[in-house]
Amino acid sequence: MDEPQIAVMGIGNILMQDEGIGVHIIRELEKYDFNPHIALIDGGNMGMDLLPFFDEYKKMIIVDAVDFEKSPGFIDTIENDDILTLFTTKMSLHHLGLKDVLSYAKLLDQTPEDLCLIGIQPEKVEMEIQLSETIQSRFNKLVNLSLLKLKTWGVDHQSKGP
Repeated sequence: MDEPQIAVMGIGNILMQDEGIGVHIIRELEKYDFNPHIALIDGGNMGMDLLPFFDEYKKMIIVDAVDFEKSPGFIDTIENDDILTLFTTKMSLHHLGLKDVLSYAKLLDQTPEDLCLIGIQPEKVEMEIQLSETIQSRFNKLVNLSLLKLKTWGVDHQSKGP
C-alpha cells in the first residue's frame, strides 16, 4: 500500500472535557475505510512534537476546540494562511503549541499544500472525560464536515460496519 498523502489530525486533551473533541473525532473516523488510504493522527497535546507531521502530508485536516468567542457549539472551517491569522487573535488552552508548530512549519516551508482547521467552540473545559451535551449534539456535524472535506480532496469513505 502506498504511503498516504492526506491526514486528519485530532488535537486536544480528552481529560479536559470539550477540549478533547479532536481526539474523539479521530476515534470516530477510525470506524471508516478510506479510499485512497489516509492517515488518522491522534495529536493529543503533543505541541512541537507534531512538527514532522506537517511535512509528511500534502493535505491535512486539523480538528480542534477553538475559542472563536462565539456560543458553545459554534463550528467554523478555516483554511491555509487564514489559520495563522485566526491564532493571532483567538486561543484555546493548547493553541500556543499549535500556533508555534504551524509558524515553524511555515518558516521551514514544511506545511501541507492544503491545510484545513475544523474548529468548534467548547462549552466546558474542566477535568471530565465526557463531552458536554452541547458538543455531543454537534459531534456528528464535525464528523460529517471532516468527511465532506475529504470528499473534496478525492477521498471516498465507507463504514467498516458493526
